[in-house]
Amino acid sequence: MKIAIHSPRVSYYYGGAERYILNMSLALQKINKDISLITYNAPKKTKWFKEFQQKFKGKIVLLDSNEINQKFNLFRYANKSSLWDLESKLFSKASKDYYKNNKFDLISIHYTTDCFGISKKSKVCLHLHGVPKKIRKKDSQALEIPFKIIAVSKYVLNKWSNAINKRGGVSVILNGINILKIKQLKKNNDIIFFGRLIKIKGVDILIKSIKEIHNHFKNIKIIIVGEGPEKNNLEKLARKLGLYKNIRFFGHVEDVKLHNLIKKSKICVFPSYAREGVMTTLLEAALFKSTILASDSCSNREFIRNKYNGIFFKPKNIKNLSKKIELLLSNQKLRNNLAKNCRKTVEKWTWKNQAKKIFNVYKK
Repeated sequence: MKIAIHSPRVSYYYGGAERYILNMSLALQKINKDISLITYNAPKKTKWFKEFQQKFKGKIVLLDSNEINQKFNLFRYANKSSLWDLESKLFSKASKDYYKNNKFDLISIHYTTDCFGISKKSKVCLHLHGVPKKIRKKDSQALEIPFKIIAVSKYVLNKWSNAINKRGGVSVILNGINILKIKQLKKNNDIIFFGRLIKIKGVDILIKSIKEIHNHFKNIKIIIVGEGPEKNNLEKLARKLGLYKNIRFFGHVEDVKLHNLIKKSKICVFPSYAREGVMTTLLEAALFKSTILASDSCSNREFIRNKYNGIFFKPKNIKNLSKKIELLLSNQKLRNNLAKNCRKTVEKWTWKNQAKKIFNVYKK
């Protein structure tokens, strides 16, 4: 089966969907050899993509676009659908001739409006990675194009359900992770958050919850890893609350360093309150045995069983989060049991298993 994986920004953008696409591509190539990744030839590529290029045995097609080049810095840090739509439109122009001259049995798409740039003669499978702030008319129109749709969680599917007409062509296939053997490190950090610093991630809620318990945990150590438009606001909030000595902002770090930071952290907090699938970051925390404390929202219940492999707190509730942090910091035995069970859970979520399910949808 000849498969194209179409994703303009996977070469240059650090995001959960991009991580998913790269890992999915590597796993699919072990099932089906004829796979091509079609992406933009970005002037600056991510470390993730460079590592992918060394591992991927399929074909990587890097397409040039002077129009995207001119706005590259806008696209590189984009967090608005209007910019993603523009990038999608420009990349469709850049890829038109390639698809005209190279036929595929299936084209795998990972952003709704990318569907508009593919010939109607082609079979398209659209992956829904999350939920936009608002489902627009153009999103609903794009959803009519694919012959198959894969949602990364039940939560994501439910949020899109009113816009999807063909229920029979929709599958839910959860995210995956590559299982690694790990060497435990001494846990000398209390809390870690890692992810993109945007509003819905709720990092401000985490910082405010630390203020609630600061009198009891004056030397508490928090690590915040990631970049995004909220970074400056979060740094200002930490200073305003007198917590800047307790909270260290790392920015983006490479995987090896990130994995060590997770291993060294007692608790990994996920305060997201909207629009998320089962996050890769959640699976990574489980893999590296950091106890998970997450908001009871989004797709979290599709991985976490409360008090078995993680603890929930009420979304956007600062006081409830602070109480749960206090509980976990005061009870090492509880943390160890939760982390142990979480590692058992994540071992069933391998990319090998998930890729088989995805391929079965593709070939039907």
